[in-house]
Amino acid sequence: MSAWTVIRDEPGGRDKNKRWIAEDAASDRDQHWLWKYRQATGDGSEAALTDCAEVFTSRLAAAINLPAAECRFAILDGDLGLISRNVTPHGFNLNTGTSYLPEVEGYQRGPSAGSDAGGGRMRLDEGYTLDSMERVLEHVKALPGVGELSGFAVFTGYLVLDALVGNGDRHPGNWAILERQSDGARFLAPTYDHGSALGAGLTEGNRRDKDPMAFARRGRANPFSPRKQLLVDLALEAVGRSGADFWVARIAALDEASIRETLEAPQGRLSEVAYTFVEQVILENQRRLCHGDVGKD
Repeated sequence: MSAWTVIRDEPGGRDKNKRWIAEDAASDRDQHWLWKYRQATGDGSEAALTDCAEVFTSRLAAAINLPAAECRFAILDGDLGLISRNVTPHGFNLNTGTSYLPEVEGYQRGPSAGSDAGGGRMRLDEGYTLDSMERVLEHVKALPGVGELSGFAVFTGYLVLDALVGNGDRHPGNWAILERQSDGARFLAPTYDHGSALGAGLTEGNRRDKDPMAFARRGRANPFSPRKQLLVDLALEAVGRSGADFWVARIAALDEASIRETLEAPQGRLSEVAYTFVEQVILENQRRLCHGDVGKD
């Protein structure tokens, strides 16, 4: 990794040390990768498993044929982290949901919570609902090669993935629309930025003491209105609205062996305690999605 070329730094967000890199400085931007260091746990005492969360979620998305940024474990100058491939193809512009939601009646962007004024998580938006998402994605399609799906059907897949891995950070900056420069056609960009999934910010002691099944059942879609919706509830409601129940069928088709394959990591990245916790969270959320455990938590 140290031999790669730094293309530019990536400003904003909680991680101030992200940078775009590439093996060849002259390569197209879809060959650029975003380097991210491991973040710290909430109390700052340990390195969080943000790299594992991103890589494992990327693999799970691939296992159900859901468009997602490809993520790989990486080391840069001796530091552990990951690289995430650019999701913007040549000939497209990418804009996050924060550019489109203000066009929807009833949506009001609130101040960022838990971050400085420069960016970060947006948890106080009003009117950020499935209704508003349907309106934003009304004329948005799936990317070529994904199938004849609506943008909302693909977004439903993102919510199903969030429920599987316990990603409660699907704020309007964590999804995007690609606009083709030639004709302005809009396509839903692959999902990206899953560093908050799978209890990545927990300390090792937290994982040892917590019941992973109970932890999974408390997973909430915090950015969405109304507040405190369960991730599984939101995902299954989106499935019902879009008719995209094939995402749940694909989740159901994952056996324990294939899930374990997605959790492979280089030595030293993941303790046995963390591995067991992550696996049990995924298996419990898989069960809940496939058995329709709505509102039972």
